[in-house]
Formats: sequence, structure tokens, C-alpha cells
Amino acid sequence: MKTICTVFLFGLTIFIGLLSQAQTPASQTSATKTILAIFAHPDDEVAISPVLARYAHQGVQVYLAIATDGQQGVTPHAKIPAGDTLGKVRRAEATCACQQLGIKLPVFFGLQDGGLYSLETLQVLHQHIVKLFTELKPDVVITWGPDGGYGHADHRIVSDVVTEVFQTGANNGSQLLYTAFPKEAMQNIPPMKTFTGKWLSQSFHTTLTKYLTYQIAYEAIDLKTARTSYACHKSQFTPDDMDEIFLLIGQTKWKAYLRPWNGSSKIQVDLFK
Repeated sequence: MKTICTVFLFGLTIFIGLLSQAQTPASQTSATKTILAIFAHPDDEVAISPVLARYAHQGVQVYLAIATDGQQGVTPHAKIPAGDTLGKVRRAEATCACQQLGIKLPVFFGLQDGGLYSLETLQVLHQHIVKLFTELKPDVVITWGPDGGYGHADHRIVSDVVTEVFQTGANNGSQLLYTAFPKEAMQNIPPMKTFTGKWLSQSFHTTLTKYLTYQIAYEAIDLKTARTSYACHKSQFTPDDMDEIFLLIGQTKWKAYLRPWNGSSKIQVDLFK
């Protein structure tokens, strides 16, 4: 009888162990993965915010680094002058956006908005990026492409320095991806009503889809989360502006498109493959 009880308890222990493994959410298997997005300004993350939300929901560690202090982002509706006050507001907005996305709190480099071009600042930017690569050891790094979205000098510089650091080998075996917008998706854009919507639809630089081999699908909940997070950036956009920005994002049909820095001809549907 004692032997039977021992065997029974042993079997029960194994069964409970297997059951607990089966009940472990699949998303937890992604917890060891890390994404690092590096952009120039608070609010730049909108380009890939649905993807950041998707992977955060799956348990991936997602970090957002912001190079500048955003002190020059003056808009008529906010009526906040350039300087420290605006910088503090945008810092709070970026923190709010990260919380809504479910990602880590933002990493602020605090460099001069609109002033990344100086040799001294470039060296500091380089040091910040090296430090992040060393500390976080990201599996995937995402930044602006060489086009800088709509050509903003700060965007282009961040892209350039991230690439510079990455190609030295500081990447620790990770993948570097440039966010981009497919040219074909711009061909059937509905009429924009706001100044921001009209300007972006005419000014945003695009890339042929054949070069955008990372095509990452996301769901309605991810887009909703992204839109909620973008509402944090009140100093930069009105609700109508934000709606039209997301109308543009919606032209990609539930996908975000990215380009690997060194090119690829194989279509990828996951950031970690």
C-alpha cells in the first residue's frame, strides 16, 4: 500500500508540473527578448507604436530612448514658449505615452532639440547609445531610416549615429531596423482636413515596399493602445491632428513596415526571426 501511495504521489507531482507548464502564457516566453527604439524627439515613436504595443503585450521588454529635450517643439494651439517649460511638458508626455503603451519608462538623453549636428553633441549622443547597447543588450534596435521620416535633421542624425554604433560591433548580435512607410500605401490616401495631415501626406518620405522586408502585423487592440498613448502628446497635436496621423498609419492595413539596415530579400513577419 505504501508503495502504491508513493507511486501515486510521484505521478501526481509530475502531472501538476506539466499542468503548470501548460498553463504558462505563451507570451512569457518572450520575456527574455528586448527591443530598443531610439528616436530624436518625444512623439517620434508613433511611427511604430502599434508594434511596440504588440510586443509589450507579449511580454517583451520594450525600451524607448529619446535623444533631445524637445524644447523647440512650439505649436500654436499649446501656447507654450520654447525652453525649459516646454521641455518638462514633453518629458511628462513621453512618460505618459510609454505607460499607455505598456513599455518601460523612457530613457532621456536630454540633448539640445535641433542641435544634434554639433561635433560635441554628436560625441555625447554616440556615448549614450553605446551605453544603452552595453547595458540592455537589445535583440532588436529600431530607429529612423536615413530619410528621417520627413527629412528632419535630428531624425537623420539619430539614424546615422545609431547605425554608426551598431556597425562597430556594439550590437551584441542584434538586428537593426529602420522604420519606414511604403510608397504604395501613399497612393490612395483620403483627403486630409488638418494642416498637419495635409503636410505629412505631402512631405513624408516613402520607401518602395520591396525593400521593406520586415512586415509586422498588429491587431486592433494594438492600434487602439497606440492611439491612446499618442493622446499624451497634447502639446504637439490637437485631437484632430492625431486622428489624421492615425488615418495615415491605417493605410498600411494593420502592418508596420521596416527595413533591415544591411538589406534583405526575405519577408519577415516577426522581429525576432
